[in-house]
Amino acid sequence: MHIVSLVIENEEKKYEVNEGELIWDELERQGKKLPAGCLAGSCGTCRINVLEGVDSLAPKGAIETETVNHLMDQYKKKYGEDFLKDKNIRLACRARIKGSLKITPLKEKI
Repeated sequence: MHIVSLVIENEEKKYEVNEGELIWDELERQGKKLPAGCLAGSCGTCRINVLEGVDSLAPKGAIETETVNHLMDQYKKKYGEDFLKDKNIRLACRARIKGSLKITPLKEKI
């Protein structure tokens, strides 16, 4: 069992999660709904910033990689390179848990 710490508006809540499961599914199972659109990894609505424990997620697959790269390009255009300096963008609907981590939804519009 691992812990996903979810930070929203400076408030942190911890959820026990199962290894190998998707972040979005594990939080939803416990009644916490993260933003979502397609739940297939192509819309980017469920984008999160991994604040701690980026290595506690399985590597990105092809779909997540493509979507995250597109999101990063859009963020760079709108907010500049500095915006991405402290960001580890993943998709909650595609990111598989390998260990404990801390995340926050990315709310900035693109």
